[in-house]
Amino acid sequence: MAPFRELSFRAMNTDIQVSLGTDVPLQEDVTDWFARTEKRFSRFLPDSELSRINQLSGKTTLISAAMAEVLALAEMYRHKTGGIFHFMLLDALQHAGYSRSFEQLAPMRDILAQPPVPHDCQISLNASMRSVKLGPGTHLDLGGIVKGWSVDRLGDWLKREKHVTRGFLNAGGDLLVWGGFDEDEPWLVGIADPRDNDVEIAQVALVDGAVATSSVLGRRWQTKQGDMHHLIDPRTLRPSKSEIVQCTIVGSHVTECEVWAKVACIVGLSAFLPLFGRHLPHCDALLVTQTGELHFAGDRNRLEANWHGTAVAFIHDTIEQEGWIHHG
Repeated sequence: MAPFRELSFRAMNTDIQVSLGTDVPLQEDVTDWFARTEKRFSRFLPDSELSRINQLSGKTTLISAAMAEVLALAEMYRHKTGGIFHFMLLDALQHAGYSRSFEQLAPMRDILAQPPVPHDCQISLNASMRSVKLGPGTHLDLGGIVKGWSVDRLGDWLKREKHVTRGFLNAGGDLLVWGGFDEDEPWLVGIADPRDNDVEIAQVALVDGAVATSSVLGRRWQTKQGDMHHLIDPRTLRPSKSEIVQCTIVGSHVTECEVWAKVACIVGLSAFLPLFGRHLPHCDALLVTQTGELHFAGDRNRLEANWHGTAVAFIHDTIEQEGWIHHG
């Protein structure tokens, strides 16, 4: 069995961790993939393809195959989530003060958040022409989906083209694992406490699968109008205010987990659970509220077999005392 090749670096404004069971040196392929993805999709790079599309709002623009794929995926999830996942709210995000890369934003304390300006967000995708036309005044932010997509696509390529039989890809908490850590040992994925990233509240054991965590406590900044964060509620055009501060979803595809974890944080527990039951019967979700309450949605057999840690012990106690949340 091939030893693991380890790699850690920073790209797409997040920490990337990679562990691949292969004899083939793939470090350059991996770093190049994330560098090219950032160069194409970053809203903070003035010469990125995404910036060019935003600059040409209102005009038909030819786009790359990768951009067409991500936009089609984002539009599909926008419809599937009833518009809660929304990738055309860049103006609202900037009005809230997130106008520059987060590491430059975090030290600032004099940001003046502006009231959002409502307008009809429109997009027209032409698959045969491979083009896009945004409605006048519409601007895109693909940060809510492209990280998960990049992990999914890289994982597919490593397995299919490079025959990597065991792997771990982690892009800032959006991760994909396959093949197990060893022949008889799964990968153990830790889930951090939203208020202290050095503390784990749970672990999930996976041979193959995807995990994505979204939190309103990570990318957060202060303005003269109060604290803001990066998850915009499309119904108010302001940072969301639900009781869910963190959601982790475990499933098969990172993109799917990433999108729905954000939806959970935006809509809150009572609205999310019916959506979870309808769309994610194959997934599990661990949700943390502002008051520290823990909620699990998913399959009880998977909970007992795969989940461990203090949060899971609490959930088991709650199951015994009050019944449990099962939407699958």
